[in-house]
Amino acid sequence: MKTRVRMSDQVEAYLAARALEVRRRLRTAVKGLATWSGRAEPPRVRSLEDELNGYIRLRVDRHRIIFRESVRAGERQILCLYAAPRSTVYEAFSQLLIDELSALKG
Repeated sequence: MKTRVRMSDQVEAYLAARALEVRRRLRTAVKGLATWSGRAEPPRVRSLEDELNGYIRLRVDRHRIIFRESVRAGERQILCLYAAPRSTVYEAFSQLLIDELSALKG
């Protein structure tokens, strides 16, 4: 099955703001998701829990990239949604989801 890996504008901007070597490591890790088997590979790739259930995180040094996997029209799709340092990524992404849901309801 073919796999397509895409990055949100936020992830693209986060990578662009990093130093060259860090940016290379992050891009390499994201591209590597195309060959990821879907199995847990602790601690690099791990499914998230609680309010972030259904999302998966990729660890690259002190950086985290949150992504979601789906299959559409026979193609596996991985969408990298949010990237940030480990110290803030989960809280910031949770707040982003809450804000988006509130906007949909309002």
